[in-house]
Amino acid sequence: MGLSWMSALKLIPWGDVVQATPGIVRGARDLWSRTRRAKSEAETREGAMLAPGDTAQLAARIEQLEAEQLEASKLINTLAEQNAQLVAALDAQRRRMRLLMAFCVLLAAGLAALWLR
Repeated sequence: MGLSWMSALKLIPWGDVVQATPGIVRGARDLWSRTRRAKSEAETREGAMLAPGDTAQLAARIEQLEAEQLEASKLINTLAEQNAQLVAALDAQRRRMRLLMAFCVLLAAGLAALWLR
């Protein structure tokens, strides 16, 4: 049998996840900026490096790989931002659950007190 969602969520160290999220987002943004910067530098060098024959094919392949790398870094950046939003939402949900649990305990204690009167 697999773990239920609630027990799986309880096993996750949310404090560590929340603390690590800004670093992950920062790293993704750094990757994104480095990739964009490398792409612009490669475009400036490309004009000087083109030559007839195989070199032109290699240059085209390099350009294709750089485009793929740029798309991958965009995806990583987007996923990191979505992860940060998800972690924030889960943290807020966890806080709400604690408040709800406290309210339920107080309500049960109040009902028990009224019943015992």
